Formats: sequence, structure tokens, C-alpha cells
Amino acid sequence: MQIIHNKESLINKIREYKSQGKKITLIPTMGNLHQGHQVLFSKAPHNTIKVVTIYVNPLQFDSDDDYQNYPKGLKTDLEVCMQNNITLVYAPKGDISNDIVIEENIDLPKFTRYLCGQKREGHFLGVYKIVKYLFNIVNPDFACFGKKDFQQLLLIKYIANTYFPGINIIDVDTVRDTNNIALSSRLTRLSKESLSSTIRIYETLNSIKSELLKGSSFVKLKERSVDYLEANNIHVEYLDLRSLITLEEASDKLKSCGIFIACYVDDVRLIDNIEI
Repeated sequence: MQIIHNKESLINKIREYKSQGKKITLIPTMGNLHQGHQVLFSKAPHNTIKVVTIYVNPLQFDSDDDYQNYPKGLKTDLEVCMQNNITLVYAPKGDISNDIVIEENIDLPKFTRYLCGQKREGHFLGVYKIVKYLFNIVNPDFACFGKKDFQQLLLIKYIANTYFPGINIIDVDTVRDTNNIALSSRLTRLSKESLSSTIRIYETLNSIKSELLKGSSFVKLKERSVDYLEANNIHVEYLDLRSLITLEEASDKLKSCGIFIACYVDDVRLIDNIEI
């Protein structure tokens, strides 16, 4: 496994791989790697060069506190990459925001204004910039992203379809632990007691789904569910029924839609979703 810290070395290595006729799979991460990331690694097509990036991107944080407190552990991350047969790790040192030169007057798709986009100003612009930057440098044949960050996944598919039609985006189902908690790097910031309480997030989504399929009204289910979560120290930022295609509110029409939640546990922001 090779570890690279600067863009020029990365460009040279990618050029070398491509001159040898090798296919490349890119897996961008913000580090603090867990089992969910390892599943992403495993979804890279066989016989492709696996390139993992480890970079906590300040451009996609709407709070400096959140950025500063984001869990980091490069040494452990590199060990995980080694164990998962990653070919190359790009881990830039420090803030590379000034290197990310993207077109001015970026007009993001309408769906980025909903859900996390409505609550986290500048978040998806930051995602757009770093992903387009990495796609420009690596121009991979494949790239793996998880469905837990569903809104982000839609944006990445938009970037690929619009600017990099040769990149095949592989979307990977949300990875959960034995209690159905969606794995997240942020979970390491929770106390043991708070971590156990997050079980209620998925349970609530699943309960809403079950009741919707029986014909219940989402408005009533939402009100009841928010009350339940708040009573258990889970502060709900949003709980929505949305189209999986446009992220427009779906009312009680259940075709191609999902339930999306963002909430805070011990001031740690968590997101999850399930498809109907």
C-alpha cells in the first residue's frame, strides 16, 4: 500500500496506473474508518486499483466546532486500509481548500436545498467542490458512496452524470450494527448510554414505514414519532417523507420514496433514512 500526501504525487501515480491500462476505483472518506467504510472498500470491482482518500473537508462543515471536533485518527485509518488491501491512500496534510479551484457561480440542483441542505448552509457546496476536485485528479472508472448520506449520493450522481459520464457510481446500502444503528464516524463521540439510545432512531423509522404501508397518515405519525424521540433525549432536526428521485415532499404517496431523519444526541448530529 502506498501513502501519498500531495496532489502532484497523486497525479503522477494515477497517470502510471492508467498507462498500464488499469481500472481505478475511488473511495473518498473523511477518515475515522469503521465497518461501513470497509463495506465500501469491498464493493470496489475486482481487479481495480483501490484509491482511498482520507481528508476532513472544512468546506462542508457549517460549524467550526463541528469541524474541530470531528474524530480523526490517521494511524488507525491507515492500518484499516492495509487490512482491506487498499492500493493507494491519498491523505493530504492540512487544509487544501485553497487548492480546490472550481468554477464560479455554481448552481447546485434544487434537491440540495432540502433536508441537510436547508439546515447546513454551504454543506453541499463544500461536498460539490471536494468531490469534483477529486474526480478531476483521479478520473476513476468507479467510485463508491453510501446510501446513508442519500442526499449527498444524489449530488455525486449529478456531478458524475454532468461532468464525468465515464465514472460509474456504485451506491452501497447503509451498514448497520447488530442493533440496526447506522454506522457513522460521529458515533465515537457518544457516551455508552447515549449510543444505546440511538437504537430508537431506526426503530422509529421502521415503525413509521410499517404504519404507512397500513395506510396511516404521515403527518400524524411524524408528530407522534418526534414526541417519542424528544422524550428520549433525541432532538429531531427534521423527519420527512421524501421522493427518492427529487427529494420533494412525498405526502402519503409511497411510490419511490423514503423517510429521512436528522437528529442530535448529546450535541452529535446523526442522519439516517430508509426506503419505503
